[in-house]
Amino acid sequence: MSDEISEHPDRPIRGQILFAALFLICALVLLAGIEEQTKWLSKKSLFSQPRFWPAIGVGGMVLFTALHFWQLPKKPRTLPRWMREADWFQWAESLFWAFTALSLSLWLGPLRAAPYVGLIATVRLAWLFMHWVDRREFKIWLSVFEWAGWFLAYVVLVPILGYLPMTLLFAPLLTWRIGYRSRLMFWVSIGFALCVVLVFKSFLQVKIPGAAFYEHLPGALRSFFILNF
Repeated sequence: MSDEISEHPDRPIRGQILFAALFLICALVLLAGIEEQTKWLSKKSLFSQPRFWPAIGVGGMVLFTALHFWQLPKKPRTLPRWMREADWFQWAESLFWAFTALSLSLWLGPLRAAPYVGLIATVRLAWLFMHWVDRREFKIWLSVFEWAGWFLAYVVLVPILGYLPMTLLFAPLLTWRIGYRSRLMFWVSIGFALCVVLVFKSFLQVKIPGAAFYEHLPGALRSFFILNF
């Protein structure tokens, strides 16, 4: 049977280790900054302290996420052969992490350094146990930034080149990006883009900034495009 991570209950689900590690890292970052972001007042009762309930909430996030991360079924990452066989590398790596944790404890104090030490340990364990399917899953998660980039580019270019030209350009581009490559789908995307512009700008009169490009058109044509496209 293949050693790939599957949906079996005794094996980690793809992306589960990575999700738990990222959530734990976020919780530890919040815990590390709680002293700067909240106050402890000398004449207030415990339950009235501004820091008390945020500390309970963030502390619970750290505790339960750490337990979840610890209890996940893990498949050790297959390290390169030279790393597995080089005892000096494993010793040096362990000493490096131990020295970093000790330095933080001496610099900040054990209590204040605890979130940072936990952060280091989480990164270290996630690196050890993250499988190649987790990295593939992470690439899928990163794709949201690509689509956000398309949207931001559209928003930036519309006031410069115009609502109609940009919609007619981006609709076929996005159609190609999601995998539709036939000539029919390109024409459908162009027709859809034109309908969107006519409905929102011409019919509903949605207030969309006039493009700087339209200023270079002749007078009557300029007014027509600014009002309708």
